[in-house]
Order: sequence, then structure tokens, then C-alpha cells
Amino acid sequence: MSSTNSLRPLPCRTGLFIGVRESIAYLRDPDGFIAERHQQFGPVFGTTLFFRPTAVVGGPDAVEQFIDLESSISESALPAAFTALHTADGALNQAGETHRSTRRGYSALFSPSNLESYLPEINRCMVQFTSSIAQRGSTCIALDAKHLCLNLYAELFAGESLTKDEIEAFISYNDALLSLSKQLPSFRKGEKALAALQQSMQVRLGKYRRGELDGACFRIFTANLDEHGQPWSDERIATATVLMVWGAYIEVASLMASCLIQTRHRLDVRDQVLKMARDHNLVNSETPGHLADWDLPFVQGVLRESLRLIPPAGGGFRMTSEDIDISGYRIPAGTVVTADPRIGNAMSALFPEPQSFAPERWMRERDIKLNLKDGASCPFAGSALRLPKEGWFPGGIGKHGCPGLPLAELSVRIFLVRWMQAIQHWEGDSEHTKSIPYTLVPIRIPTDSYRLNVVPAPRDAP
Repeated sequence: MSSTNSLRPLPCRTGLFIGVRESIAYLRDPDGFIAERHQQFGPVFGTTLFFRPTAVVGGPDAVEQFIDLESSISESALPAAFTALHTADGALNQAGETHRSTRRGYSALFSPSNLESYLPEINRCMVQFTSSIAQRGSTCIALDAKHLCLNLYAELFAGESLTKDEIEAFISYNDALLSLSKQLPSFRKGEKALAALQQSMQVRLGKYRRGELDGACFRIFTANLDEHGQPWSDERIATATVLMVWGAYIEVASLMASCLIQTRHRLDVRDQVLKMARDHNLVNSETPGHLADWDLPFVQGVLRESLRLIPPAGGGFRMTSEDIDISGYRIPAGTVVTADPRIGNAMSALFPEPQSFAPERWMRERDIKLNLKDGASCPFAGSALRLPKEGWFPGGIGKHGCPGLPLAELSVRIFLVRWMQAIQHWEGDSEHTKSIPYTLVPIRIPTDSYRLNVVPAPRDAP
């Protein structure tokens, strides 16, 4: 590596108590924080997040350099509370051969054959969920989606749904992950919740070994070997299962809510989703179909635009082991570095008219002609399909990118089809007409009180 002595220092804000001010500003509004500093400094800048010097990297050129230098940015630098609660068995805390071994152990969960096997249960849960909302006439969408996803992924991964206490434990665990201090009551509550969930999964693991239930995590993890060639312990299997359910439920619930928020005023979106479902023989909600049947380009465009415009989170946090150079800036050893997708998501060079919700940008021309009556009116149709991997990474990038993104996208494609079939119109309640209240960390998701009022689809509708 060339000398970094003559490189520019990272552009950043300065002033009295700047570290405290920057950390608090980020926690109050992460998306606004990134957008404001991106506008002021460009796609690479310095700040202080969680009271530590941090380099934020965005845009394809800088992110490509980040990937090339990843071996020098490998040590986890997640906040102390997250590090403790994610445990030593969590892949986000690992590096080197330990991390590679863990990722190999997870990969089979998301293979095409396993995704195919999950289809009946995902479809059943989404049909039941959307039908019940249509009957009730309203939903606290984030709260209801979280409960749905917790039970769905517990059934898929651990063989049975959760008790009320276990649901509350998962929510307490998630809420504690970005506690500012391990001394806070929220962290201690999260620690207690994690211990209870680990014990619950060990009980289920015992049932699996006795043949009383099945679960994808137990089937796969009991055959895993660690980096020393030793079988995973029961404690590690139980912890990894907790982390799989946690990672799936909160990300998918966030995306479900975001898709409905983005499309609530777009009747044309519903029409196009229903047309594509008919074309792929997905009209009968009792029939889950096959994995290939759910390759729905327009529906995929809806969820990817929602991921882009309302991203659930930013990048991960890693630490430099030596001085590095990104975009001509010197980043000293010991600096936290995060590759943040929100910067690229707002770049017009990557996404023309970046504030526009345009599912067509994710569709091939032939799919547009088949499904969209006026698709030719979108001047940047198909443009997102030509992006480099550094221009679109909603689940993180590099060695620590989320392996579960295919499952999340499949789940939400099924949800969107079943929602559009069950519900004709939806709108936020009058209390939240001007702005939607969000919980912003660790995952951006509407607050539990945010309600959608719905109009059921006619009974004879497809």
C-alpha cells in the first residue's frame, strides 16, 4: 500500500463536544444525518458515531475500494451493547476463519431447495395474515407484522411458533441492541431476554433430537463443523437459531410496512401486482406454487424501491487495522469504517430521479412490455439492473453482507401478492396524516401505534 502521509484528512464537522453531538444527532435521525453530511461533504466523510471516530463510505467508487481493502477493515466495531448481545457466535462479531466457518454453516438455510421448502408455510401465514386484516378493517402494521414474522420464522427455523413471553423477549432483545451503555436498564432487559431465548431454543433442540418437531436451523446446524472441525455445541446451535429468527423477523417486518407506505396512494401498483399474479398462476391463495412462480419482476421492483427509499438500516461497523486510503482520504488505523448504502441510494447517477418511486427501474424491457401498459413512459426503466454490486447493497456488502436477503425478498413478494388480493385500498389513520412515526434504531420501522385502515377487496376479485 502506498504511503498515506500526504493524503487529505476526512472532511467532517468540528466544534465543542462534537463527538457527543454527532452521536446523538445520528441516533435521532440516522437517514437525515447521512443525507445532510453527504450533501455537505460528498460520499466519503468523517464523523463520530456511538462516540467513536468513524469514516462513512458511500458511492460505487469508494465502496469498491472498501471491498478491496476489506482485509484491513475486518475487526468488528459494533457498539458495545450490540457486540455483547449479538454474542461471540454471531457472524457480525467475527472475522477470519471463524467468520468464514459460521457463514458456511448458515448458507444452506437460504439455498434454493430450502427456500422452495419454506413456500407452503410462508404462503399460509401471509394468506391468513392478510385475510384477518381485511376482516378487521385495520392493522397496526408494524406491530402485527413483527408478531407474524416472529412466529413464521420460529416455525421455519425452530419447528414451532413462539409463546407470548418469547415474542416479548425478542422485542426486548431487539430494542436493547443499540443501547448507549451496558449499564442502562434497556441493556440489562435485553441480556435477560437473550438468556431466556437461548434456553427456549435449547428446549426445542431437545424436542428435535427426540423427533418431536422439525426445524431448518436444527437440521442444518447439528451437522455443522466449526473452524477446528468440531461439531457445533448445543449452546451454539441454540444461540445461532435465536439470531436467525431475530435477523429475519425485524428486517422483513420493516420491509412489509415500507412497501405498504410507499404504495398506499398508487392503485396502479395494485393492478400491476394482481396482473402479474394472474400471469404466474398465483390466483389461488391456497396453492403456494413453486419458487420459479414467485419470480415476479414488478413485485420485486416494488420491494426494492421501498428498500431504497426507506432503508431499514445503514452499513455495518468495522475497524481499520492499519492506515488506509479511500478516495484520496487518509483513514487512520483504529478508525471505525462503515459502507453506507443510503448514500448510493440517493445518487442520481445511480438512480435517476432518486426521490421517485419507480418499480420499473428494476425491470427488463420485455417484462415491462408484458406487464405494464405505459412502461415506456418511464425514461429510466431497467436502469437499476445495470448497477455494479457497489451501487446496490441493501443487506450490507462484502464478507459481512446479509445471507438471508433472498428469503426476505421471497417472503415480501408473497406478502404483497396476498395483500393486494385481499385488500383493495389502505390508508394511514387520521392521527398520522402528516407524518409517519418511526422507531429509527436499530431498524427503521413504524412505531407500534401506526395504524392502516383498509378496504377489503370484493369477494369475486382475483
